[in-house]
Amino acid sequence: MTYLIGVDGGGTSTVARLADPGGRTLGEGVAGPSNVKAVGVEAGLSALGAAIDAAWAASGLAPAPAALACLGLAGFDRPDDKAILRSWNTSRNVSAELILVNDGDLVLAAGTGDNIGVAVIGGTGSIAVGRAADGRKARAGGWGHVFGDEGSAYGVAVAGLRLAARRVDGRQALGVLKAKDRPVDPGGGPLVERLCRALGVDRGEDFITAVYGRGMDRAAIAGLAPAVVAAGADDPEVVSWILEPAGYDLGQTALAVARALGWSSPVLPLAMAGSFLLSTPVVVDAMIGYLAAVGKLQALDARVPEPVAGAITLARLHINGSLSL
Repeated sequence: MTYLIGVDGGGTSTVARLADPGGRTLGEGVAGPSNVKAVGVEAGLSALGAAIDAAWAASGLAPAPAALACLGLAGFDRPDDKAILRSWNTSRNVSAELILVNDGDLVLAAGTGDNIGVAVIGGTGSIAVGRAADGRKARAGGWGHVFGDEGSAYGVAVAGLRLAARRVDGRQALGVLKAKDRPVDPGGGPLVERLCRALGVDRGEDFITAVYGRGMDRAAIAGLAPAVVAAGADDPEVVSWILEPAGYDLGQTALAVARALGWSSPVLPLAMAGSFLLSTPVVVDAMIGYLAAVGKLQALDARVPEPVAGAITLARLHINGSLSL
């Protein structure tokens, strides 16, 4: 039997899928984050190996070198990163052949019928990639949490913490809220309230201890994004100052890719993935609206809840000679 392995690795989790040559899933495994820019090389490779081992275990088959493994890993697609992965593959004997792509490439393959268009990921981090009909590729974003990740869960969480801090210490007055069945809270409103609950503290003044004292990492901070989104239901300023701008940021990233590809059609196939983006309609709407208003592009959007399916698609196309990667 010829086996194929596909992996989708990001800042929150790593998913590995074992499939037969026809693409039928034989087993799937999940492990922790494998974005080495966030967790380091050792932890990233450990998560990658754990997810693949779990996929073999779920299949009930004895592990053996796969014919081909397609790895789509966030933060692990630069030339020096690829050298590390190839060495790891050889030492671990994962597969006879290894193809390495950006995690956005998986979304594009899973969300478009012909692997042509633009893919946007809004998860823990953010990035956009695209491919033209002639095979040319482009990317934008993906700069990491220090000076990138606009429109991501991490970016929204940090923006929420910043706005909450300004409200707590009086630098920014709370606007007029349309609170339901309760008076406006002079201490910061629903945003501070929601973040306090998420962090397990009683007041906004304790944010420093909760965030810095506990040494919260990138993934943990990104985990605060749902609290910020929930606050937007009662706080219009959260929507207009944080959530809609997050969509505009992702729209800018997608438009940069389309322009780099010289996209000429008024219709843009747009594949979207990332738990944050897919679960936040206001951000999706703002992104699509930005593409229409600024880019004059009608987004033909497809939601991709399981990007790992794209890894198997790319593996099959490659092994059949239909796509060169």
